[in-house]
Amino acid sequence: MHRSRPTLAFLSDRHGVTSIEVALLAPVFLLILCAWTEVGLCLVMESALDNATRDASRLIRVGTATEATFKAAVCAKASPIIPCASIVYNVQSGSSFSSLSVVAVSSTGTLSSTGFTAGSSGSDMLVQVGYSKPAFFSSLLKAAGFGGNILILTTLTFQNESY
Repeated sequence: MHRSRPTLAFLSDRHGVTSIEVALLAPVFLLILCAWTEVGLCLVMESALDNATRDASRLIRVGTATEATFKAAVCAKASPIIPCASIVYNVQSGSSFSSLSVVAVSSTGTLSSTGFTAGSSGSDMLVQVGYSKPAFFSSLLKAAGFGGNILILTTLTFQNESY
């Protein structure tokens, strides 16, 4: 009976309970905070890429775009947030929207093919612009089955104006 009293005293002792609770909850809280920050940054980059693609696609729509002017227009709008050298794009033209196909994403988190075809007056267009963003918390993403990169991709379809 002498040994049971110290055991019961240990179970009823409340010293250090707060430290144990913090030790259990702090990693979960920090993980949620990091994920929240990553998602917020991705949303800001997605918005910048969407706006840059929409503005640069106007050059294609009116028939004044070359590959160089298109890329320069995208970079001018997205460069404060997204590095210009890392932006990839695929611009397709066709006689109907059903003849256009969305480019697949490769296993490395980038567009599997790129190219630029501005089309002609009245052409149906598909424009895809992407950026493979290295994740701040890539080890967590790799552990979750992702490649450590986050693909930020915007897709736009439209018909060229008559010019």
